[in-house]
Amino acid sequence: MNITEYLQSHPLLRLIAVLITGIAVGHGMQTPQFLLQHGISVTTACCYALLASLLISALLRRHCRVASIALLSATFLLGIFLIKSERHTYTVPFAPQIEQFMEESRAELSAIYQTQGLSDDEYAIVAAMTLGERQRVSTQLREIYSITGASHLFALSGLHLGIIYMMLTLLQPKLLLFKLRRLRRPLLMLFVVLQIVTIWAYVLLVGCHASLMRAAVMLTTYTIARQMSRHPENISVLAFTCALLLAIYPEWLFDVGFQMSFMAVLSITLLYIPLRNKLFTDPSALRPEFLQPLWKFFQTFFLQMLLLSFCAQIGVAPLIALYFGRFSCYFLLTNLLVPILTTLTIYLSLSILLFGLLSTWMPALCGSLLSWLVPCVIACVKTFNGYLTGIASLPYSSIDGIHINVIQTFLIYIIVFCSCMLAYHLHHGWRRRLNRVQADNK
Repeated sequence: MNITEYLQSHPLLRLIAVLITGIAVGHGMQTPQFLLQHGISVTTACCYALLASLLISALLRRHCRVASIALLSATFLLGIFLIKSERHTYTVPFAPQIEQFMEESRAELSAIYQTQGLSDDEYAIVAAMTLGERQRVSTQLREIYSITGASHLFALSGLHLGIIYMMLTLLQPKLLLFKLRRLRRPLLMLFVVLQIVTIWAYVLLVGCHASLMRAAVMLTTYTIARQMSRHPENISVLAFTCALLLAIYPEWLFDVGFQMSFMAVLSITLLYIPLRNKLFTDPSALRPEFLQPLWKFFQTFFLQMLLLSFCAQIGVAPLIALYFGRFSCYFLLTNLLVPILTTLTIYLSLSILLFGLLSTWMPALCGSLLSWLVPCVIACVKTFNGYLTGIASLPYSSIDGIHINVIQTFLIYIIVFCSCMLAYHLHHGWRRRLNRVQADNK
């Protein structure tokens, strides 16, 4: 499938590309002179042009090409209208009270870490990973994480929310649902609702950052679509999430966290899944059979983790060079153990919070569990920091002083895209020639 066929099969991608272009153009556009002379604002002109484009698209819907051009024009004008209109100041009922309650809740949860014996770097890392409290992270530790390419662990993003979502999915009572077949559907829907509510409650607790909002909307959309007996494509869910968030907060297009979050997920969606299906074999095809579980473990926890890290780095490396002027040379080595340690640290840290809250009702049980959990968390964080410190001390661990502008960054993405398309067509051309040779030999 070439790029034209891919865009035709995913029309929402074209609309998203045009909407982003409209927001970017509108952000840097000055009011034309003829509009100033007639006292017409850009917002008003775009609104009238948007309505006219939609009317043309509706009237000429039988002429597919003209209707498509009118619809794309309307989407472009919508982007300009969104960014040029008055700043979106959405007022949520009881917003100050909710924000104050969440701040008090974060302070209470942070106090649980301190009362359980976490201090210094251990407390700083755990609080940053689970509660988004990055104030206590030392400058030296920030520099080590930045050099090794692991600074994204301090900023709560889709990685952290995905780990929590995975934990909630594993807690789904499948055996209970199997036994209670008549109540299977209601219980499953109740569990899904609790899952979505838990995700959004966590987002509100740690702050509605752009990357967290992206992950929460994607997970909510994907969960609801699965319960509707549909199999949504990741690229469609990502496009819907991007359209929804930009329609509400168009200025997020210029947020660094929003850009890096979407580019990482887009790169993983377009590159990781096809490469994984091509490169990794089914363990059941191996002989002898005792090698199958070993190969599956090695493939799942090492090879696929490295491939996932490589695909995500392709998407975010130009943005890191643009905004931070740095490229981490050992990012593959960093991400060899970081995802496993991050998952383990978050699970253990959330368990400390849970049993810390329950300690007033069950002091004996919770006390014994906490006495085991806290040393495990401290060991994980020390292993974490020691591993990254060792990588940061390696020669040529990072390239600093990179100075590129937005146009150069855009050209880098074009080169990466053309290289991927070239590799795709060369691979499929080689496969077609091989199949033709095999058919001729038969």
